[in-house]
Amino acid sequence: MEMLLGIVQGLTEFLPVSSSGHLVLFSHVFKMDLNAYQTAILHLGTLAAVVVFALEGIRRSLRNWRVILNLVISTIPAGVFGVLFESRVDEAFSSPVVLPLFFSFTALVLLFTSSFSGEKRMEEMTILDATLVGLAQVLALFPGVSRSGITIATLLFLKYRREDALQYSFLMSIPVVLGAGILGMEKGNISLTAPFFAFLSGILALYILSRSVRSGKMWQFAYYCLFVAIVSYFVG
Repeated sequence: MEMLLGIVQGLTEFLPVSSSGHLVLFSHVFKMDLNAYQTAILHLGTLAAVVVFALEGIRRSLRNWRVILNLVISTIPAGVFGVLFESRVDEAFSSPVVLPLFFSFTALVLLFTSSFSGEKRMEEMTILDATLVGLAQVLALFPGVSRSGITIATLLFLKYRREDALQYSFLMSIPVVLGAGILGMEKGNISLTAPFFAFLSGILALYILSRSVRSGKMWQFAYYCLFVAIVSYFVG
């Protein structure tokens, strides 16, 4: 079961379909007791995958202090919200009732991505833009809202290049997932089997996401999110 859990996590973490939403739905169907800390442990596997996949973006950011500063700014909102409203976030992981709403929201956001993109590079990002994408990432604390989907979409809405929106989203995920994973290791109870399979399937998901964003076809995942919203409505 942990192997399957890891595969579900890895495939859905970077595809804009919400890994947390799928894990909540999965745990409800199979009667598993899964909380936010346990999902954080699974995120450690996908963290390793994004580090491997985003080496170019990591090197690029290390050469520019402005990118590093903006990444810090973009990380703060989710970190603060996660600490202040920890119990509320954890409650969302205990029931699939909210999943139809949040999956539908993700679908709506994705549908608009085909109409937006620009020429701005992440080295040109302003503090305001960094704050806005950071606030967008706060929504992804709730199951059903895709972190990659909401952050990439926000950057596209702000007229950033597709490649830069993709790389910045990857870079944003590293400190958030790392922090959550450390907490999860202290309080969760999942072995290393699930994170290992999350890593392998995460690599595949990153490849698929990269191709869909660069080709301007990320909106196609909206139909899948609507399908899962309907399924989760009947499951809940």
